[in-house]
Amino acid sequence: MTTEPSHRALNVSRRGLLRGVALVAGGGALIGAAMGASPAAAQTKLSQKVANYQGTPKGNAKCNHCTQWQPPADCKTVVGPISPMGWCSLYAPKS
Repeated sequence: MTTEPSHRALNVSRRGLLRGVALVAGGGALIGAAMGASPAAAQTKLSQKVANYQGTPKGNAKCNHCTQWQPPADCKTVVGPISPMGWCSLYAPKS
């Protein structure tokens, strides 16, 4: 009498796993777009700590001069409230 495991191990390669994750993520973005959400809205914002946010400008670089700025006190990439006179490491000047 031999004892065999009652379950079978899945033989999944790293490439196969990453491909599956990419398909699921892409499908989620498509569903969000179909429901009226933009792909940018599906992304999560970074915390102020991760973005190195500070409530004061860095030289002439200020949040209200950044492409990510959303008046009156919000940012597309950093969780707010955000001061118009603030700055973070994601600063991208308006052209």
